[in-house]
Amino acid sequence: MKRPRRCSFGQVLPLVIALAIGIGAAWPFWQSQGLPDRTDAELHVYRTAELGYSLVAGSPYPRWAPNFYHGHGYPIFNYYAPLSYHLGNWLTLFRPERAAAGARLVLILSLVVGVLGARELGRLHGGEGGGLLGAVAYAAAPYVLLINPHLRGDIPECLALALLPWALASWERLWRVGACRHFLAAVLTTTAVFLSHNLTGLTAIGLVAVLSLWRWLAMGDGDRFSRATVAAVVFVLLTAFFWLPFLAERGDVQLDVAGDGHYDYRNHFVRLQDLLSSVRPVDRRATAPDVPMAAGWAPVGLAVLGGLWAWRRGKLRQVGVYLLAGGLFFWLTTAGSRVLWEAIPGLAYYQFPWRFLGPLAVVLVPPAATLAEMPTARCSGIPWWRATRQIGLGGLALVAAMTALPALSAVTWESGFGAIQAGDSIAAELEGRWRGTTSTNDFVPTTVEMIPGPQESVVKSYRRPPVDRVNRQTLPQGASVRVLPDQPWVNRFRVTSSVDFTLRLYLFEFPGWRARVDGEPVPIEVAHPEGFITVPVPSGDHEVVVRFGSTSARNIAWALSACGATLCIAIALGYPRLGWRAPGRAGTETSTAARDPAVFAIGAVLVLTGLLKAVVADPAGIYVLESPRAAPLPAENVQHAVFREDVALLAYDLTPDRILSGATLEVTLYWIAERPMDETYQSFVHLVYPEGDVVAQSDHLNPGGTPTDQWPTDRYIVDRHRLTLPEDGGPGQYLVSVGLYSLASETRVPVTMASCGYRADAVILCNTVSVER
Repeated sequence: MKRPRRCSFGQVLPLVIALAIGIGAAWPFWQSQGLPDRTDAELHVYRTAELGYSLVAGSPYPRWAPNFYHGHGYPIFNYYAPLSYHLGNWLTLFRPERAAAGARLVLILSLVVGVLGARELGRLHGGEGGGLLGAVAYAAAPYVLLINPHLRGDIPECLALALLPWALASWERLWRVGACRHFLAAVLTTTAVFLSHNLTGLTAIGLVAVLSLWRWLAMGDGDRFSRATVAAVVFVLLTAFFWLPFLAERGDVQLDVAGDGHYDYRNHFVRLQDLLSSVRPVDRRATAPDVPMAAGWAPVGLAVLGGLWAWRRGKLRQVGVYLLAGGLFFWLTTAGSRVLWEAIPGLAYYQFPWRFLGPLAVVLVPPAATLAEMPTARCSGIPWWRATRQIGLGGLALVAAMTALPALSAVTWESGFGAIQAGDSIAAELEGRWRGTTSTNDFVPTTVEMIPGPQESVVKSYRRPPVDRVNRQTLPQGASVRVLPDQPWVNRFRVTSSVDFTLRLYLFEFPGWRARVDGEPVPIEVAHPEGFITVPVPSGDHEVVVRFGSTSARNIAWALSACGATLCIAIALGYPRLGWRAPGRAGTETSTAARDPAVFAIGAVLVLTGLLKAVVADPAGIYVLESPRAAPLPAENVQHAVFREDVALLAYDLTPDRILSGATLEVTLYWIAERPMDETYQSFVHLVYPEGDVVAQSDHLNPGGTPTDQWPTDRYIVDRHRLTLPEDGGPGQYLVSVGLYSLASETRVPVTMASCGYRADAVILCNTVSVER
């Protein structure tokens, strides 16, 4: 009888260290009970609650959000990857009123799971020491550690990036070993990434495809290729319930999220010096801290060193695909890749080139991990060599960890959320922050030609359910309509009328809505231009039901997914009988010797880093930055101006001050509200020469991305503008004119005080711009 295999301390230690790295990366979320305010986290909390209320009402996979858009509803869950919202409800045991806690747990879980996944991916290329070094490189990436979870609050993308290293590691093992568990892991982890975040899911598919092609060309093994092909087919079938309705019903919603303005990719390329910067302390006085979109010089440096080492040792074949992918992602974030953005159809839907910084952090892990494979066999009898190796790897981990420390003291948040009820999202919409938790009316049905405002009767009914979506002003004389309580996706009415009439509802039409009168189907007509549902009702006493259901595309999609699940189970049960050859010794996994001294070295320096933060940095406030109210510390130039006693300009940045014709000028303005405002102002920046002749300009509907009527009076707004100079612009000294205006009244806000040059309705920045040809 075989004795059960026991795990020694040396085998468990690397996992414990990786878990500690993940918990440390999520430390701000452990400390605070809140969530990053004024970020997308707020939107995802409401989506989590919205989906949760449909789940507890009995819909296992909701596609319609009934309470968004002032109660008119819209089909966001038919198009937006929903896994993070489901997970947020699972973690709170299906209590949607605790959606904020669920979203916070998803963020914590994402950071921990992502670090553990990076360790799994790294140990395939550098053993246990490489796994830990890769985990440190991943956790030290500014986009993973700070920008995405804290400053953007993009919870679905955080989850997708956490699952991406697991997916790549699973596909690596499928190609190297090919056991049944690796087949299942490859299918399920890729499915999880795809269902977490649309764009990261597409990136993951591309990465897996390129990795598989690379491995097949290197190995030329038909059996391995068969395994990978079948896994890809099962993945496609398994996820059909999401992607097939998206494609089939794509034309039924507005999805114009790529174009001019804030969502134009051309406005979001990253400068090289910003890409290679590390995490810097975040100013707590800023509403939206102006932190550069960075890959981080430490993770990039580790990957470059690892790539050089792999090339020197003839192992570039193993990590070359990751180096190529990393180089592509790095390049895609810079303005030099604009030709590619313009050439590839659909790439503009990524909107922000810096989105590729997340996948970049993942693909840098394998090259960084190869540094732990420095040869020891030839020098095993030389103690100083082994000590030097440990010190070197520990030093690299220490440097990377130290660059990440400012992010662990990043921000403090207000709790912002209590128990969230089904109609609370409408209250947030009425404050003007968004409609339907989207900012460009994406996913609104195409039948909606004009976005209608809130209806008072609908809003009031949320306070005293059931929700009443009946347009009662259009009812005939003497007719009555009583709302009967039902499920969120069912609108049931008892109607009494002496004449035939059309029942008009404040409810957006979309494929899947069906109407019945006394159980008999009746046609739905669309009211223009609002896109509301109308139902013909005959005279008499009737029960009218308007229910959201399935469509042919969704039924086919579910059938395909059922086939994929069945095929997956069948393969798992019959895997040994498929005839796939077991790989030889060359196909086994990279050795993961648990007693690698590098594990102890890296663990020791991480303990040291934690002690330095707790004992030295935190008490001294080294990583805490809080500007005086009137002088933002990150700003390069201080200049004061006041606009109608409402808004003050505190400072500005001008980059560069010498520029060529046709190049891009960056102007960053630092504003603060002098008093709470009801007005919404727009900001402008003009490049003028000679005076009054505007040669380039930039306007922001919401300065700094926040409407001015929501500006706090104790924190400043960072308003970044980009102006492209004309190619035929003449050389000379140009002035920069900035100001505010009201789009509603079409008037500029007057200047009441300025410390430098100003006009009646604009401020001239103290520094000029020198234009050369």
